[in-house]
Amino acid sequence: MIINGNVQAVAGAYSVSSAGGVKRTGNVRDVAKSDEVVLSHEGQSFSSMLQKLQNMDEVRGEKVQNLSEKFANGSYNVPSENIAASLLGIRF
Repeated sequence: MIINGNVQAVAGAYSVSSAGGVKRTGNVRDVAKSDEVVLSHEGQSFSSMLQKLQNMDEVRGEKVQNLSEKFANGSYNVPSENIAASLLGIRF
């Protein structure tokens, strides 16, 4: 099945409507289940790294300042090979 970003349509395909509704045979309160989630070492590491990234500033002021100075004094230079490789990477 191909899902093209239309999750509601996929969920609708699996929904079932019944005239009688759901019939329960027992009391729901009598059932006590406990769920448990255990993260692997890699998952814990990823979670820690993600939390650090979320706490970082979106703009790195020092880097922006450095590039701004290079633009202003004309010393910023990007090799044409890098530009061409980047353009080809985007197109293909």
